[in-house]
Amino acid sequence: MASLTEGLRSTIESIATQFLTGPSRAVEAKDPSLCLAVVTAECPHHLRPLAFATANPLLKAVKSNEEHKALMESALSTMEETRAEIKELVIDTVKRKASVLAEHCTKIIGVEANILEVTWFLDFTENGKQVSRVTVFIDTATATRRVADMKKRGFMNAELQ
Repeated sequence: MASLTEGLRSTIESIATQFLTGPSRAVEAKDPSLCLAVVTAECPHHLRPLAFATANPLLKAVKSNEEHKALMESALSTMEETRAEIKELVIDTVKRKASVLAEHCTKIIGVEANILEVTWFLDFTENGKQVSRVTVFIDTATATRRVADMKKRGFMNAELQ
């Protein structure tokens, strides 16, 4: 039993890490689909706190994969680079969940890089090989500045007209 649990824990850790490094790979390859490489086809993406989502309605409180991909495609055009550093990762193999505290350092074109603190809550499939639900809580002060900087560089302009 211990080896099954340890195997599942290792799988979930690997998939969580791949999920968090997806945006970095997407920026490098200029391919937003890399952000979805380890999620299920029906994976919902929840943005919290709700007050931030309400203040930024184009970001949406709940997005489908296609909506998330479109958002990332627009965001990628404004980024020079991004990377995530996992500060803490907690895995529950019984519930097939992971909680991750991460720092996301992003360099927007023409703007000094900034660090966004993010807490992720990820649900996984039974075998742990895919993320089935994403909930992200963000540092709203930094995120508000980042979204403003990105909008100055064309982020979501087509949707705003």
